[in-house]
Amino acid sequence: MPRTYKLLSFPSAVGLSHLMRLLLIARELREIGVEVGFGFKEESNLLKEDSFKVFPVPDVTVTDFSSNVFAEYTQPFIEQCVEEELKAIEAFQPDAIVGDFRLSAAISARVAGVPYISVVNAYMTDYFDPVDVMIPKEKSAVKHAVASTAGKAMQAVKKRALASPFRAVAKKYGIKDLVSLYDFLKGDLTLIADLQQFCPLEKLPSSHHYIGPLIWEGNSVPAPRYLENRDPSRPLIYATTGNTGKEKLVDLVVEAFKEKPCDVVITTGEYIHPRNVTEFPNIHIEKFIPGSMVLKHATVAIHCGGNGTTYQVISHGVPAVVVPFNNDQKINAWLVKRNRLGLPLSTEITGNQLRLAAKTVIEDREIREKLNEFQELLAKVDAVHAANNEISTFLEARAPVK
Repeated sequence: MPRTYKLLSFPSAVGLSHLMRLLLIARELREIGVEVGFGFKEESNLLKEDSFKVFPVPDVTVTDFSSNVFAEYTQPFIEQCVEEELKAIEAFQPDAIVGDFRLSAAISARVAGVPYISVVNAYMTDYFDPVDVMIPKEKSAVKHAVASTAGKAMQAVKKRALASPFRAVAKKYGIKDLVSLYDFLKGDLTLIADLQQFCPLEKLPSSHHYIGPLIWEGNSVPAPRYLENRDPSRPLIYATTGNTGKEKLVDLVVEAFKEKPCDVVITTGEYIHPRNVTEFPNIHIEKFIPGSMVLKHATVAIHCGGNGTTYQVISHGVPAVVVPFNNDQKINAWLVKRNRLGLPLSTEITGNQLRLAAKTVIEDREIREKLNEFQELLAKVDAVHAANNEISTFLEARAPVK
């Protein structure tokens, strides 16, 4: 890019993934001369380590991701968010704003008259129909059509209701076309952080572009001694709650594999602390280990269906058992099943059922073949580079002609 641009990123603080995705993009943008600032709710060590300019903006704290994550966004609180975002915009003077799941940023960008770039998952868009996954057209066109019509009507009502406090704030600023939930999630440029083959969408507008999954590996740490010294002939089970799972998964995995002829590594993420469980020599529970460190040796992965974890597991060609606890995770679990990359299970399972499911996916030849296909697809994707190409093109197209 011939001129220097300034981008102000507003990631949601609901879960770490939204910050991490924008941080991955920001790091590369800075390498090509773009000045990037962040608006975030707290002093993040990651942002501090990278020396990004940070403007404090309020946000809620969510630890139970199976509940309504929008419940704490009252109209007065959203008004406070917009006020602080506008202060950050005024101070930084960005050429564009980048948001990830921070609905108030769509309002602030419009009020400030600054172009808005959004990063979303494919299933968050209005172009995703969950009926496509649950009742594929090829299996029953009539059932699909009926369910899709009814489902879209119910979704429209729910999305409008969830957006109600945000819509009220937008109207206070004279903005009348931000109405439903997705109006606040999309941007003038919308980057879809998914693999098109994994979650295909039809009839996308020209402002929407697939970039591929943005997978954060975490900071590099030494491999635990038990990983380095383990017997490679023993199966290795990798289980993780990610950042949006529940402690129940830890209990299920321990119940399923304690004292079995295998090794188990369980990571609990930011919001669940490793528990004081009865110690078993073959089970190791950690708050965090980079997923790839374990997955390169893993026989099977057991996870909750978070977007980053789902793609990380696929990229290593490891069959999955997905135990979802919220709606987003359920969609990814369905997509894993539809693409024949693993099996979804109910949260009401027993340890024995979990162990049987793990054995099933390990032995399924079709799952292995599909994993090879998707692993090859993901190897060709560089989501960060694709995102920054789209952002650069967008900024150049909007730059004033001299």
